[in-house]
Amino acid sequence: MNLNSSVHQASLKGLERWSIKGKLGFKSPEKKQSANFRWQQTPQQFQLNMTSVIGTSLVNMKGDENLVSLVADDETYQDTDASRLIWRVTGWQIPVEKLRFWIKGQHQRADLVEISEQGWVNQLQPNCDNCENWLINYDNYKIVEQTWLPHKVVLHNKINNSQLIIRVNTWNLHE
Repeated sequence: MNLNSSVHQASLKGLERWSIKGKLGFKSPEKKQSANFRWQQTPQQFQLNMTSVIGTSLVNMKGDENLVSLVADDETYQDTDASRLIWRVTGWQIPVEKLRFWIKGQHQRADLVEISEQGWVNQLQPNCDNCENWLINYDNYKIVEQTWLPHKVVLHNKINNSQLIIRVNTWNLHE
């Protein structure tokens, strides 16, 4: 890992309170769906809101490391595993627990990474429980308050050949 990458990863690690707005696209061999989304992250909890293109609420999800609740179609669901919960309710395969790191381009020590000459992650192959099937590609980095952050993240699941495409329109680092 080069010096720029070490400095960049340290700055990403320090970003524990942020929000993003953008579009999510989910593609699998069986279906294609898209939604607008807003993700808010604090050190202890997250909140993910997804709406249809016309603004109808699809999913409101919030949680911490112990419990996650999800509201969809005026029903409330709970689970201790956010990824399992969103899969159960929507059929979308989203690695919610790791997304707060991956969305920023932050990797863990055991991950396989391809680093750009600027020092940020171009590709990430995670090495952790329940996430080894993902391959994440990053694109369209822009500087946001002195930190380079990706504005396009594509997660590909090699097991079921699904893709989650995330386009970030807005980063807010003081949420």
